[in-house]
Amino acid sequence: MRSIAKALLLVSVALPAGADTAFVVGNVDDAATTSYGAPRYLGTAFAPLDHAGFDLLTAIDADGETLRGLLSRLVSAEEDERLLIALSGRFVHFDGWTWFLGRDAGQPDLGTVSGAGLPLRLLMDYAAASRARTVILLAPEDQGVPLGAGLTDGIGPMEVPEGLTVAVGHPASVSRFLRSDLLQPGRALRDAFGFAAELSILAMNAPGAPFVPMPVVTPQVPPAEQSYWESMATLDNAYAYRAYLNRYPNGFYAAEARARIAALEPPEPQLTPQEAEQALGLSRDQRRDIQRGLAVLGYYNSGIDGIFGRGTRGGIESWQQANRLAVTGYLDAAQLTRLSDQADVRREEIRAQDLAYWNQTGRGRDAAGLRAYLGRYPNGDYADAARQRLAEIEAEQERQADSAYWNQTGRGQDEAGLRAYLGRYPNGEFSQLARQRLDSIMAQRESQAWQLARSRDNVEGYRSYLNDYPNSANAAQARQRLAQLQQVAAEPEAWRQAQGADTIAAYRSYLNDYPNGANAAEARQRIRVIEVDDQAWQQAQARDTIPAYRDYLNEFGNPRHRQAALGRIDAIRADNAAWQDAQAADNVQGYRRYLQAYPNGRNAAEARQRLTELQGNGGNAGGSIPIDLQLVMRPLARLGFLGPDPTADDVREALRAFQRSNNLPATGVPDAATTALLAISGILGGN
Repeated sequence: MRSIAKALLLVSVALPAGADTAFVVGNVDDAATTSYGAPRYLGTAFAPLDHAGFDLLTAIDADGETLRGLLSRLVSAEEDERLLIALSGRFVHFDGWTWFLGRDAGQPDLGTVSGAGLPLRLLMDYAAASRARTVILLAPEDQGVPLGAGLTDGIGPMEVPEGLTVAVGHPASVSRFLRSDLLQPGRALRDAFGFAAELSILAMNAPGAPFVPMPVVTPQVPPAEQSYWESMATLDNAYAYRAYLNRYPNGFYAAEARARIAALEPPEPQLTPQEAEQALGLSRDQRRDIQRGLAVLGYYNSGIDGIFGRGTRGGIESWQQANRLAVTGYLDAAQLTRLSDQADVRREEIRAQDLAYWNQTGRGRDAAGLRAYLGRYPNGDYADAARQRLAEIEAEQERQADSAYWNQTGRGQDEAGLRAYLGRYPNGEFSQLARQRLDSIMAQRESQAWQLARSRDNVEGYRSYLNDYPNSANAAQARQRLAQLQQVAAEPEAWRQAQGADTIAAYRSYLNDYPNGANAAEARQRIRVIEVDDQAWQQAQARDTIPAYRDYLNEFGNPRHRQAALGRIDAIRADNAAWQDAQAADNVQGYRRYLQAYPNGRNAAEARQRLTELQGNGGNAGGSIPIDLQLVMRPLARLGFLGPDPTADDVREALRAFQRSNNLPATGVPDAATTALLAISGILGGN
């Protein structure tokens, strides 16, 4: 419960002659659950009313007894000039009667309501009976307090006596109208209400006459202080008034600022910090607003997502510490209000600084000022306009620089100037014209170069042309002629290479490149000679006899296969001599020596047949052992795998043992791998 000590009562002293009277009260019930303190906004009108010369009978959060005391003072004032009555807070009604309630009204019923507030009919009847010109402003607010039997919330139907002006509206609208539009000297009443369309007019007396006919003498307040006070008073929160006092501790409005702070301070929370925040029932959007508030005050620099994580809690703790509050990381209703108020003030300061710097930098008149503004306020109120204006200025500067450089480079009169211009302004104002002129110059130069190349008609001329104009219209023709010239120049070397190889393939390659070359006939003749020589050689090889090879050598003066033929004659002679020796010996050892020297010799089949005959007739110690096994018997015996007088089976078994010891397949057959291994070991040899 609020104590009476916390109720702000501003009661006037004795009036000088001719003063007007203002009866202004804003109340929030002690039991209110939905009020945000809007009725207290009437406090922002106290100073303007005082400056306008009104005797103030005012109160903020007055109880029933205080209301009755103020009414007594109003009656005692006996105002006969101008009377202003403004009431903001709870109203209840019954059957044409409406009461304005004090802060301690609670839950009155029809029987107790008279002691809890003031009846509007009494105030209007008193004002109508006086000679004063009267304006009555009513600002009801539903504060979420239940009512007793017989009463209904709000202002009920009522009859307005003649001679009164009565209007109804929201507390903030009434406060704004009260401190500004109504007090404009010389402004007709109808015009004053015309600026406050949000107010509902129930009655208007003398609408053409001003409510304040004479100019109001205002105190001499420095313009900077007056502007700052008006900004803070518009916000009407405790932090805004503290900001004013920090800047102007002895300012003209210092007392009023302290009074408003006392009226706006909420009671201390009684819940735990976490419970207090949970009780607020913050929505996701409200949590985003809190993050925005922390961010604008410099306590938060993460995403605005409405999720209170470590960053948000840390920001709240930093803010609490800076405000000398208990550092909990959780917000209660009072802290939420303070944070919101501080953020509003900071935004207002930023907007004011933004506007001041915008004015200071010339309001967008030049590029330097625009860049300076955007450097300090890249997201400011005028940032979009500044960027647009700067883009226009820079575009104009670029256009002027473009035009100046076009003139500087000769206005397209020569190639150097054209290339210089296009190098700096490839998409400039004159770029299309520059390209057209440059294309014309290059086309003329290309035509001259082509005529020169054709007149020279040599490899160097066409190469030079293609190096300068590889993609010109005449490039294909130049390449064709260059290829022709290069081919003619390369023919002698190609013929020398064909002669050096002296093969059908080499001569055919020459003819493919130079079918009409100087040596084409000779190349074809040489192909025919080689073909005849090769055919004769193939026939000699097919016969494979000494007479056949001699016939081949005798047929051609310089045969291509001379050395091969002579070599084959020598080989046949050696084979025949070895065979004659074997036949002369006519024994197993003789034929074995022949087969070892000529396993594929001309007489190999006959040698094997004769060897088999000799072995079958006991011509060898091996008896019936096959010749292939006899060839490995001696190395197997030397290695200890085979004993004396073996049979064929003994040899095969010994061969298997040898194969197993050398990780070979144990087949008992003298295959190539087994025979090679014995040969590598130096074991396999003659008898």
